[in-house]
Amino acid sequence: MSKTKVYSGQSFLNKVVESTGSVENAFAMALLNGRSVSDLLTVGQELLVVRMTNKQVVNHFKEKRPATGLNAAQESVLIPKLGIGTMAIGTTFIVG
Repeated sequence: MSKTKVYSGQSFLNKVVESTGSVENAFAMALLNGRSVSDLLTVGQELLVVRMTNKQVVNHFKEKRPATGLNAAQESVLIPKLGIGTMAIGTTFIVG
């Protein structure tokens, strides 16, 4: 069984496609690694890889790794800054 290493900006699904050639292997690879497909990964982390199903896709990503995950700086831009006239459900706006 082979392993793959996580690089900066990579999500779990990025690693699945890069390593196996198909996002359809996501649940099998998550189960193999005891993770969820939505788990955040850390740079340098190693994951066990399930079987390769599309060698052409794997070869394509040998030169350019997919990296669609967000780093902390990018995530902070997405979090709205609270101010006058701003409401966040569960924080400043209580439902119920």
